[in-house]
Parts: sequence; C-alpha cells; structure tokens
Amino acid sequence: MKTTIYCNCIKSGPAGGPGDFTLSSITNANARGNNRSVTEEDNGLFLMGEFTSELGGIPLRGNLGVRYVETQQSSTGYQAVGNGTAVTVDNDYHDVLPSFNIAASITKNVILRAAAAKVMSRPQLANLTLGGSVATTGTLSITSGNPMLKPFRANAFDTSFEWYFDKIAFIGLGLFQKNIATYIQSIRNDVKFKDTGLPLALLPTNFTGEEVFQFSAPINTEGGKLRGLELNYQQPFTFLPGWGRNFGSLLNYTYVKSKMDYAVSPASNQTVTDDLLNLSPKSWNATLYYDDGKFSARVSTSQRSGFVTRVPGQNNNDVEGKNKTFNVDVSVSYKVNEKLELTLEGVNLTNEENDQFASRARNSVVVNNVTGREVLAGLRYKF
Repeated sequence: MKTTIYCNCIKSGPAGGPGDFTLSSITNANARGNNRSVTEEDNGLFLMGEFTSELGGIPLRGNLGVRYVETQQSSTGYQAVGNGTAVTVDNDYHDVLPSFNIAASITKNVILRAAAAKVMSRPQLANLTLGGSVATTGTLSITSGNPMLKPFRANAFDTSFEWYFDKIAFIGLGLFQKNIATYIQSIRNDVKFKDTGLPLALLPTNFTGEEVFQFSAPINTEGGKLRGLELNYQQPFTFLPGWGRNFGSLLNYTYVKSKMDYAVSPASNQTVTDDLLNLSPKSWNATLYYDDGKFSARVSTSQRSGFVTRVPGQNNNDVEGKNKTFNVDVSVSYKVNEKLELTLEGVNLTNEENDQFASRARNSVVVNNVTGREVLAGLRYKF
C-alpha cells in the first residue's frame, strides 16, 4: 500500500459586493438603500492523503482528506427612507469538511468509483446586504438582505460505473444523493415593524412600529434530499468505412428526484414540500459530430423538463416555474489553410420560448419571451 499526504493553507478575500450610485449617493435619503457593501474574508486549511492498494487482486486508488474553512463577513447598508443611519452587522462561521474518494479497476476497461463528502457553499453576496427599501405608502413593505444567513450545507454521496470499450469511447452510469441540511430561501412574511429589528427612525413620525409590513428577505430552511442517476455514452464511429469513421456521438440523460421543505410562514413553522428550485427532474443532451481535421460540423440538441423557480408562489399560487424546452444548435467550421478558418453557427434553431408560469394546475403565463434564432458567421486568422 502506498500513501501520500498533502497539506496546504488557503486565504482569500476580502470579496466585496458594493453598490456605488454616485449620482445620488447617501445625501439623498430615498436612495440610501442602493448604497451597500459586503466584505468577506475566507481562510482554509486542508489535509489530504492519497493511497494505492489491492483487494482480492483488484487495484484500488483514492484519497481521504479534510478541509477546515473559516468565513468572516461584514455587511453594511441603509434602508431607503428616513434618516437611514448606516448599520453594520458582522457574522462568522466555520466548517469541517471531510471527503473520501475511491476507484476500483475491476478490469482493464471497467472502473467502479465511489465518493462521500460533506460540502458547503456560501450565500450569494447580494443576499447578505443590509441595503433595501421601506415602503410606507400604499402597501406597507420592506425588502432586505440577511447578513446572518448560514451557508448551504449538505452530505454528498456518489458512485459510478464506467466501461471504456474503445479508444475515447465509454458508457457510464452514475448514481448520486445529496442530503441538504441547510438551504436558503427567499420568503415574504407579514410582521410588525417593531419585530423586524430595524430602527423606528426609518418610519414617518406618525407611525408607532405596530404597523404590519410585508417583509421580504432570504432565510435559512432545513432543506431536504436529492437523489438521481446520470447516463453517459460517448463514441467515435471509427468502425465505419471511409469518411464515415469521422463521425461520432455524445449522449447524456439525467433523472433527478428531490423533495425540499420550504417555509410558508416562519412565524407558524408551516412548511410545504416540493422540488428543488431551478432543477429539471428530467433532461437529456445529444450531439452528432463530424471531424476530418479540415472540415468539422456539430449538431447538438437538448431538452429539459419543466422546473419550479419559486415555492410557494406569490399571490397564493402553489409554485412558479418554467415550462419544458427543446433546443437545437449547429456549428460548422472549415480550415482553409493553417492560418485561416471559417466558422458558421446557428443558435436556438427551434426558436424556443422562455415560457414562465404560475400555478401547476392553471399553468398561467407570467413571462413569455421569444428571442428568435441566431446565426453567426466568422473567421479566425492566426498571425
């Protein structure tokens, strides 16, 4: 058994997400909400060991490691009305992230892989800003970030079977599961102003703080589970005679099943279970290509089933989402000589719609954009 150990320290930051609106700046009380910043400093340390071994005559290789990460952030912002005194909120958190990967060469051309890891992804800087707006006329509302957000956290498990049956040709099956322990969700909740944590100085003098506002902000929820499979097939058609051997194909299919718990009303601990946002349960891609070194052409198609973009939806809808799409793209290139190459590309040849809906039952149109087909011609010249 052979073992190699690596150790490294990583420090990054600060990463800033400032809004600099110099035309109005902070002297305009109603524009102060546009002035905001987030500073983030990340420190990390990882230790990893690689190993090679055998089990029953089957070669094994892999690695085992752990990463420690520490995040320190500072968020500053104004609300858009009132005196708008700048407020700064500091937050810090740390994570210990172990991981394990192993690959077994069952035969010369067959590999079985498995992996497990604890993973984390930090919130978007835009979700951490304190800047926002307070509407005290018409519908009373507040929009704000949340500087105390925890990161996305999950335990991830993967396994795959790969058969390399020819040169640069293979069939692969992958199975995966992610147990998401911490999720970030934007929600609108009705709360009294005095319970928002914002200073009463933001309100007009005739307000008492007992007024109920629609408060929109990102929050942490408990998440849920995601599991699925992925099939891949890649093969050049070298078995065909003549110019047919210059063809090849790439195929991919993914199926995912996810169940996430979304907060409906944090005050009542009410939740609803639905799919993970922006994730299609089914999707596939197919590409047919030709390449003889001088002339090359590629036709690519992709389809993804409908997916949800907001749970629960606004205005008492169960969800908001986007309906399925099917796209076809084409690219062609021709090398005139060693220096000059001509190209032609066709994008979105099916003229697919951006069809967004509200309510699964009604499928009511919210947005329907048609951007049209796009054809690009060009040339490349090497000096």
